[in-house]
Amino acid sequence: MTPKTVLEVQGSVAYGDATLRLGTWKLAEGETMLLTGGPPEPVVRAFLGLDPHAAISVLGARVGSREARSVLGIAFGGFVPMHSLKVLEHLALAVRIGPPRLGKVPSFRAVLEEVGLLPLANEPAGRLDANGRFALSLAVMLVRLLPVWVVVTPPGFVPSPSVVERLKQARVVGVGIVMHSDSEALQLLAHQTRRLETKTAQD
Repeated sequence: MTPKTVLEVQGSVAYGDATLRLGTWKLAEGETMLLTGGPPEPVVRAFLGLDPHAAISVLGARVGSREARSVLGIAFGGFVPMHSLKVLEHLALAVRIGPPRLGKVPSFRAVLEEVGLLPLANEPAGRLDANGRFALSLAVMLVRLLPVWVVVTPPGFVPSPSVVERLKQARVVGVGIVMHSDSEALQLLAHQTRRLETKTAQD
């Protein structure tokens, strides 16, 4: 039986005076695509649906739409938390907004420990630095267990072995994962899966 296509990508993203070419490709359930080359910012913009030149759909819904947000989890450095909520409360809110599609809700505290935020669980999320905001977006993605994940890591990010294991387990249950990362651990995770070098060209 052929795995179901969960993501379709085509086009490019504007980045200053240049263009980041994403190419044309599809991602099947349980598959990983590792994007290499190019800066992370335009990749994030593309998957948030903020660039009209990138045609991306997840399970048939255009990224940026309400339907796409219900099936696409994204972890990225520009994540803006709700200042009025504590770190732990973000995970509870994420699950209330949209329960996991592919499994049971994992322990919030276990996930926060794996991303390095457990000591800050009861701190206001607005106090997090850039690395902390990325870690919180990663934790939210891990607890929601949506069908498609996009992980755009900050430069120098080193995931814990537990986070890598969660990504592996997610693939087993059918999550399609796109990664843009220079992390050696995540590149090893993508071993024997497809890789695409994004191309940056001057307009």
